[in-house]
Amino acid sequence: MKKIILALDEIQNLDDIVKLVKKVGSLVYAVKIHNLYDKFGPDIVRVLKEAGAEKVWVDFKLYDIPNTGKLRAENIVADIISVHASGGVKMMKEVVASGKEIFAVTMLTSFSTSEVKQIYNRELNDAVLVLAKMAQEAGVLGIVCSPQEVKMLKDSQEFDGLKIIVPGVRSAGVDINDQNRISTPGEAIKNGADYLVIGREITEAKDMILALSNIQKELV
Repeated sequence: MKKIILALDEIQNLDDIVKLVKKVGSLVYAVKIHNLYDKFGPDIVRVLKEAGAEKVWVDFKLYDIPNTGKLRAENIVADIISVHASGGVKMMKEVVASGKEIFAVTMLTSFSTSEVKQIYNRELNDAVLVLAKMAQEAGVLGIVCSPQEVKMLKDSQEFDGLKIIVPGVRSAGVDINDQNRISTPGEAIKNGADYLVIGREITEAKDMILALSNIQKELV
């Protein structure tokens, strides 16, 4: 089972993106884009799939009133779309009706525990649990959480069947950049992650295939 989702947004040159996806696109579960969709338009999805990507995730993290969420989901060209679970059950249900793979973001990995308390007036784990329950009720395919919360969610039978995507993973010694709640790829998989979002560790490597292979070895 392919467990890596390759984040592409740090690369801004289309030729470089296509070359990379031709090399590793078929070796990962999906490729993830955000501002590349804004920059190149919906046609970027076709380009990526023709280059070898099996699935394209447009990571727009929708957060709006239910009808607007529905319209956006229907019109975004993608295999996978993300929403904010805090947008509410009704909005998520409308997005799920688009027929695409929908993953609900619980808590951004850039948030510190103090920021979570300030914004949600809850402790971090409590806030994640509430949002995950809402996502489960809405019928999404899965949720997105940090490596710090994945074991808690996987240990709860309440969330059986929900796939979990984990960003914020870095091999030992790799710069954490703008993430706060992180772990290594091996730890995240051991704790129950189904998919890992990894970008710069692969895209900035001199040998991208080797970098991907080394990460995959950590997952065994």
